[in-house]
Amino acid sequence: MKPYGLLTVFRIKGFPNSCAFVPRRYRYKTKWAVNQKEMPNCQLALSNFDAFYKPYFGDQWPSIRVSLLSLPKYCAVINKYGNSEKIASQLGDLNLINFIDRVRKLQDKKKNEKTFMHLDDSEGEPELTHIESLSAPNNQQVSSSSVSTSDDSMNMSPHSSNDNEGNLEDEYLNSQNINVFVPTEQFYSERDKLLREEMSINSFQNLDDNFEIRPFEALNISQHLNAYVFPRADVSMFPQAKSHNRIIGYYLMDAASVIPVIALDVQPTDKVLDLCAAPGGKSYTILQSLDVYAGGSLTCTDSSPGRLTRLKDVLYSFFPADVAEKISVTKLDATELFQPRFNKVLVDAPCNSDRHAVTEDDNNLFKLSRTRDRLGLIETQKKLLISGIRCCVPGGTIVYSTCTLSPAQNDHVIQAVIEALSGNSEIEVAVYDLSPLTKLFSKVFKFYKQSKYGQLILPDLMNNFGPTYVAKLKRIK
Repeated sequence: MKPYGLLTVFRIKGFPNSCAFVPRRYRYKTKWAVNQKEMPNCQLALSNFDAFYKPYFGDQWPSIRVSLLSLPKYCAVINKYGNSEKIASQLGDLNLINFIDRVRKLQDKKKNEKTFMHLDDSEGEPELTHIESLSAPNNQQVSSSSVSTSDDSMNMSPHSSNDNEGNLEDEYLNSQNINVFVPTEQFYSERDKLLREEMSINSFQNLDDNFEIRPFEALNISQHLNAYVFPRADVSMFPQAKSHNRIIGYYLMDAASVIPVIALDVQPTDKVLDLCAAPGGKSYTILQSLDVYAGGSLTCTDSSPGRLTRLKDVLYSFFPADVAEKISVTKLDATELFQPRFNKVLVDAPCNSDRHAVTEDDNNLFKLSRTRDRLGLIETQKKLLISGIRCCVPGGTIVYSTCTLSPAQNDHVIQAVIEALSGNSEIEVAVYDLSPLTKLFSKVFKFYKQSKYGQLILPDLMNNFGPTYVAKLKRIK
């Protein structure tokens, strides 16, 4: 008896030249493409982050990983157009903390000094001894050895290489050089080619000899900007926001998303541009500091009609009709803006959206069919930031932010844009130090200490906000 294709062959005893064919019970060969379940997009994203964030963040990665997979915390940004005093009183009764007001009071206490370099220990805040330029050699936040491996965190799927052709990910991760040597005679699958292309795109080399990082500028936080959070380790839920005269009293959002608006330092009469504004959380926060009745203006742009609809819903749900009508909402490709008309520009760029990527399969950039979209992200981010700089008048401020941990989409974009403008344009921009923010807000957020050009808020189980990256630039000419 022996198997023969889909049949089993039996020899009949006594009849050597005869045989019988009996169908085999298990006739179907397993076909992976048909019968095996595809890996969920969330798992693809998590495997990607394990492969490339772990070498970059080291011992901090397990804590970050658990936090990304856990429920996030939110803050309630009070709406100054609602019954703000009553709402603030109600939230205060819930043992909530107005973390912005606490920082504002610290600044007010030191307003008669030249700088707020020494914070009083009685306030319960860490001492801010001095502000140093990151461009000085002895004050560098990232060593050359750490930068040489910083591209380990780039967005490459560890499942994309072919085993019988060699594992490109292992070759890449085991190398201490960002330029991986591969023999020219070796052949690669399409996925391997995409992986190598992503490696090239995400290469990040330290150029701190070329860039000056200017000292921190004191922030003038509006009295109307107030945000409440639950204390550390308190994961209670906010009550449903009530409306007063059809105006909803507060907006729930990730508290880390307020920091880019604080860094933008919006004043009542500013001319503000919010690129990629939808769904509207940061636009809402900007309008708490802006005074549209006194000459301030806000222009919101996005390329998605559906997202713009959500933005308009936010404007008309949280603001009086005459205020919402003063906000310019425009559908256009923000990479093609060039007119310098604004003195404050927020570039909240599309990115990996790390927390969404590991918890939601829908609209996930790590879906295999969206690999090309993910590869194009960094180029889009560069174009958006350059466009934002061009829209800003000389002397104006540009803030770049993302919600990803990837240094390729954070520090690398800042470096690449400054390098591109310095070589091919008459525009001059400078990066401003935001490290004092880490002292002012250390009671609420956990910051990564080795970001080069901006500040990165890390997810943390005790206060599960972020990730959020923020960098501040100023157009010089």
